[in-house]
Amino acid sequence: MTSKPSSQPKSSAPNAEARSRAGAKYINENFEPEDRLAIVLMDKRTQDVVQRIAAASKIAADDFQAWLRYKNANGYEVYVSMNALAKNASGRTKHDVEIIRHVYLDFDEGGTAAVEKLLARTDLPKPNYLVNTSPDKWQVVWKVQRFEKDQAEDLQRGLVREMGADPAATDCSRVLRMPGFYNHKYADPFWVSSQTHATETYGPERFPALPAYGRTSPSRATAVGSHDRPTSTASGGSQSERDWAFAKRALARGDPEDIVIMAIASYRRYEKHNPRYYAEITVRKAASELKEEYAREPGATPEPER
Repeated sequence: MTSKPSSQPKSSAPNAEARSRAGAKYINENFEPEDRLAIVLMDKRTQDVVQRIAAASKIAADDFQAWLRYKNANGYEVYVSMNALAKNASGRTKHDVEIIRHVYLDFDEGGTAAVEKLLARTDLPKPNYLVNTSPDKWQVVWKVQRFEKDQAEDLQRGLVREMGADPAATDCSRVLRMPGFYNHKYADPFWVSSQTHATETYGPERFPALPAYGRTSPSRATAVGSHDRPTSTASGGSQSERDWAFAKRALARGDPEDIVIMAIASYRRYEKHNPRYYAEITVRKAASELKEEYAREPGATPEPER
């Protein structure tokens, strides 16, 4: 096991055996064979999205993995739901989630330094996996048990505030990149790899009690300190600028506008008189700027952030 994140150079290329085993290995280590999961494939050039819901054992099978490698080789990004879906689920909403298998964070900016800081904390259990999704960008994944859906989301919101991770990646129905496939955002596709830091499965008692922004009362949110009401980034930007940047990233990677609006409204519910209206305006402006950017680049389409 490694003691700190180690970002690979973009030019590094795994051998054929590593390519063929990495995806199945990640599925087998993280889920029970009967867990139903969503696989989402996105081709940002054509805006094509393919979703398949299947048992983890089927997804880890050679034929399914070969199909994923084929789609990935043809420009599709590969994502997997991090929690198990109900047996009758046909989608991947929060309502469809049956069992919480993971708590996770997504670091888009200054990721390597942020992850090193997280690993140095003594009040957090060591993450099971660090997933290097692109240069300096990481997903942090803990295997968990006995978590309720709201409980997991509250913990993730608290960790986002504490660690500066992406606030979009706090819903329990989230899909994250699957190790073992290429990220096609770059001119040279980036191999998404994982590092193992722990094998234990953690219960709620192993994590510190963190107030969840958007679920605590206004008085509690004010009392616990500046992390609960972030007003600026390290570079001095305002929270409104952060909201706008988040909306732009989320829209660029294909998140529906109504989902992005809900995320911002929830995050700002104790800071805005009308958080829904504020979120709608923010998302509308971000969408307009994205359209203008794409119009200036003939043939360009939105690219995922990770």
